[in-house]
Amino acid sequence: MIYKNEQQILLVIRYALPLLILILSIIITAFLFYENKSDYEELKNRVEEAYIKNTKQVIKEQVENVYDYVISEQSSTEEKLKNSLISRVHEAHEMILNINKHNKNINGNDINKLIPLIKASIVDTRFNNGRGYFFVYDKKATNIIHPLIPKLEGKNLINHQDTKGTYVLRESLELLKDKDESYQEWYWRKAKNDMNEYKKIGFVKNIYELDWFIGTGEYVEDFSKDIQRKVLEQIEKLKFGKNSYFIVVDKNNNYISHINKNLIGKNALKKLREMNDTKSIEKIEKVLKAGEGFIHLDFFKPNSKEISSKIIYSKNVPEWNWAISTGFYTDDVSQLIIEEEKRLKDKHKENIQNLLVISILSTILLLLISFYISIIIEKKFKQYQLDIQHHIDENQRQYKLLAQKSKLAAMGEMMGNIAHQWRQPLSLISSASSGIRLHKEMNTLTDETLLNLSDTITNSAQHLSDTIEDFREFYKPNKEKTIFTMNSTFDKTFSFLSSQFRSHNIEVIKNIDDIKMEGYERELLQVLLNILNNARDALKDRDDKKLIFIDVYKEKENVIINIKDNAGGISEKIIDRIFEPYFTTKHQSQGTGIGLYMSQEIVTKHMSGKINANNSIYDYKNKKYKGAIFRVELPIREE
Repeated sequence: MIYKNEQQILLVIRYALPLLILILSIIITAFLFYENKSDYEELKNRVEEAYIKNTKQVIKEQVENVYDYVISEQSSTEEKLKNSLISRVHEAHEMILNINKHNKNINGNDINKLIPLIKASIVDTRFNNGRGYFFVYDKKATNIIHPLIPKLEGKNLINHQDTKGTYVLRESLELLKDKDESYQEWYWRKAKNDMNEYKKIGFVKNIYELDWFIGTGEYVEDFSKDIQRKVLEQIEKLKFGKNSYFIVVDKNNNYISHINKNLIGKNALKKLREMNDTKSIEKIEKVLKAGEGFIHLDFFKPNSKEISSKIIYSKNVPEWNWAISTGFYTDDVSQLIIEEEKRLKDKHKENIQNLLVISILSTILLLLISFYISIIIEKKFKQYQLDIQHHIDENQRQYKLLAQKSKLAAMGEMMGNIAHQWRQPLSLISSASSGIRLHKEMNTLTDETLLNLSDTITNSAQHLSDTIEDFREFYKPNKEKTIFTMNSTFDKTFSFLSSQFRSHNIEVIKNIDDIKMEGYERELLQVLLNILNNARDALKDRDDKKLIFIDVYKEKENVIINIKDNAGGISEKIIDRIFEPYFTTKHQSQGTGIGLYMSQEIVTKHMSGKINANNSIYDYKNKKYKGAIFRVELPIREE
């Protein structure tokens, strides 16, 4: 006969374990699903950020490459001009020598008869876009040939000066006195009403056979414009990616190079001014003033009525007053991101499918195992019922029944004691075996996995225990103040650090007044260790003398502790952030960024004091040093 309670127990035995496994499987599957989805979203965001970052780097590198090309051409302008002049003068000189050689009979009788032949051969010669020509003088500075100003021919110009007062022909004759040829510089005004002086580079060469010299010259600015035109033509040909090109504007923000020829000569800011977009104009002018940088703008995309976001990189070209730039529309990059997101989405879908398949198979397997275990337990329970019933039937007397109950009670108490003693070990074993069993069922259990899992659990438990203990001691409410002296505290501090300071050849100069105060010595010790450890780390890789100065003195009712070094100081960019939590300039394996933050917490909140850091330049033994100085101000007796 089966009683109601026994029937309920049988139902629990039969369905509880499978139901529990099913619920856990659903929970775990749901957790992994949403965790995977979260990872996918995070990865998608990282991909988008990476694409934008990489594309920005690409446009910056491309502009830098064009900038380097322009600077190279710019810096070689005068050299190219000189090479152009010398080659032209050599050609004309060779021509004159040939004329003289083939007309010896004329030269022998009258050199003036030779002049028309020479003049006819060079007077109409032009180069450098029609600006260049040749002039010829004799050794007394009398002009023989001047294509631009024929009225000067036959006149002596020994006293002719340029705009700076230089006697140009005297200088030419002086240069050619001991040389076959020479470069020369002078300054002229291009027009009568033009009051500016323009540098001109010339080249002169002796014609010994006729006691003449020939020369030519060119304005550097004019030749530079030729170079600029060639450079702009080359820039217009440069492209990268699918649709990326370069834009060049002059000092007035007028386009001088653009893929759209219709924009050449037009102002780049005109459309923004028409739209009254002062913010965009300010962004552009700010970068142009800085010389280079990224510009983020929102305006109408070409051939589109929708506003698009564009990222531009611009860099100024000195001397020529150009600004070179290129950029990209973020919606163009978005297409690449969409393609990458599709790939990630497909991968995510595949992972979810694999997860579901594994979860379903694992659940089915666990259910089959649980049903099998439930059947065995049920059979055992029923057999136990039969045995009890048979025992009851065989023992009719009440004393035998009572004896049996007594034994069962004793057994229950014993089991309770055993259960109490084994509860914690069994809990640990159960947790460990569950992990091992899961790996076993997933066919992923290896000796290395088993050892690593065991080491990880052990190390993590120990680490957490140590950490919890440290913080418990640190924040426990029953901390007591003590009375201590500064000398004793620093003695304790250097008992930890002295060996390290010696190993790194760090000299400590101490000037410590033996001041007695009331407070938390252990916490002050932690502050001092943090500051001195930072100083040690800053000094240990330096090659020159390594110094740490410690000054402790009383100021009114406060103890002042100044600790400075000669490590070069803290960067002004980060000095305002060094007390922030988790801010560190060290590698992750060397620091957590919590030390100075905890020091500030201790000084300000636990000891009612102040702490700050600055850079200091000071003299020590007739030598200047620079380093960081930490100032700690503590009340001698807290209220």
